[in-house]
Amino acid sequence: MTTPVPRITLALTATLASLSLNAADLNARDFFAAPAGTSLGVLYLPATRAGDFHGPADSTGKAELRVNAMAYRQVFFSDLCGTLCTPQFIVPFADIDARLPGAERHTGESGFGDPQVGGTLFFINQPQTRTYSGLLTLITLPVGEYHGRNPDVSPGANRWGATFVYNYTQGLGEKWVLEANLEAQLYGTNDDYFGSDLKQDPLYRLQAFASYDFTPATYGALRLIHADGGELRINDRRIDDTHKRYTQVGFELGHWLDKQNQLMFGLSQNVATQNGFAGTDALLRLVHVF
Repeated sequence: MTTPVPRITLALTATLASLSLNAADLNARDFFAAPAGTSLGVLYLPATRAGDFHGPADSTGKAELRVNAMAYRQVFFSDLCGTLCTPQFIVPFADIDARLPGAERHTGESGFGDPQVGGTLFFINQPQTRTYSGLLTLITLPVGEYHGRNPDVSPGANRWGATFVYNYTQGLGEKWVLEANLEAQLYGTNDDYFGSDLKQDPLYRLQAFASYDFTPATYGALRLIHADGGELRINDRRIDDTHKRYTQVGFELGHWLDKQNQLMFGLSQNVATQNGFAGTDALLRLVHVF
């Protein structure tokens, strides 16, 4: 027996906390290239805190979201594609706790999320002028921990996914770098969402960065993200008030500790949100060059 659609609707409009684990959130200078044969190990420690949900689903006004996560990313720079490319994989782990819109109690899950595999194919690679362009493709594998009776806070999403990001990076003078990224997130069907089929329209995002070199080892960056799309359907029935729009601004500060290790801290805040949690995202990232 499936759960009635009105009950599911309350959970759906929580924006599916688990989806944020697989969003291709970029950082400034992510598309800087390295010589073929270089490999990077990247450790991400992101955290999200949101005490407000913008949308009609939160009838109680008590919705909250807390996510503490960790992800490891391995990137290989290679010329096997006929041009520079970066085969890579990402393995996430998350602890999620939320009071969903309209709910009276908190619920939560923790475990490994859905891993992603893919890479970037570079079209432009000009380190002298810091000019780069490429297409990042990531395929999401539905093997993370998932609970069909508690799906909105499950680390895994129980569905295939694909993310495509086209980047253009342009250095300006000796210290400035500007970047624009156009992104599309595509989703397969979750066939066990409270016993029903969950489908989602594509989510489109623009991510832009302006970064500045304070010293040869230290840079700062401003970031802007705008997203639109992602409307949900249960058994091919569209769910009202699930089309997401949000705008997020933030900053990053990165520093090379030595020639092989970089530490970066980032902080972002939602400034406009429709049908989603509005809160703050923090990130600590460590990069090691092998």
